[in-house]
Amino acid sequence: MKNVLIAKSAGFCWGVRRAFDKVTETVKAKASNEKIYTYGPLIHNPQAVEALEKMGVGVLNDISEVCGTIFIRTHGLSPEERGKLKKSGARICDATCPDVGIIQGIVRKHIRKGYHTIIVGNKEHPEVRALLGYAEGRGVAVSSREEIEKLKGWKDVCVVAQSTQKEDKFAELVEVIKSIYPEAAIFNTICHSTTERQEEVRELAKEVDAVVVVGGYNSANTTKLAQISREIGTPTFHIETENELNPNDFNEFGKIGVTAGSSTPSWQIERVVKKLASF
Repeated sequence: MKNVLIAKSAGFCWGVRRAFDKVTETVKAKASNEKIYTYGPLIHNPQAVEALEKMGVGVLNDISEVCGTIFIRTHGLSPEERGKLKKSGARICDATCPDVGIIQGIVRKHIRKGYHTIIVGNKEHPEVRALLGYAEGRGVAVSSREEIEKLKGWKDVCVVAQSTQKEDKFAELVEVIKSIYPEAAIFNTICHSTTERQEEVRELAKEVDAVVVVGGYNSANTTKLAQISREIGTPTFHIETENELNPNDFNEFGKIGVTAGSSTPSWQIERVVKKLASF
């Protein structure tokens, strides 16, 4: 039997829990012929999305297909996409994470004041794509020193972070930004849940022989947890389900730490822990 330590912060964050509960409550209260969808995956966890699909909640990726009740995903939408949804005639339910909504508000406020916006994050992530929409063509997403050093000639600059960004990465790139724009308005918009998880996995990785990170491969915050654990030097396994666990991989490890991304459901974590404990 393995000694398995579970991170206290593992599992749904409050924003994901809020969104998931909103959808499930709507399913319970819906009329028999009512169709319910999310616009894009509600969260970045295939197993949670599959669970919603089993409840009858579909996923739409094309606004032209929108009908019935449609939920805006936790990552938010650009103003342009929101406008198109409203014109569709569907019933719109907003499940945007409130923390993400705060970042959208910061960007909108500063764009109206004439600022340019720098988002420290992945430009392909849906949260960042939505934020760029609020920047109205005067924003850019960066993830490296080289990208920042190309940004010259702006006057007033506002800086925000993708809510799931690594703290040390944000701090590093902010220093580069300040070397070019010393008067930039800096907002550390990494959410509390992300910071807490990152700090906890950093300590957990020092206490155990190996770390298992549970969550979607498409989940930014989950991927960063695995990255932090590897940076500590601890053998790290990023998995989505317990079926990916091979007992031979853990022969050398007596104490195993388990953490999970903010969109990983508790039942998925429990299955992983149960299987690990049986090795």
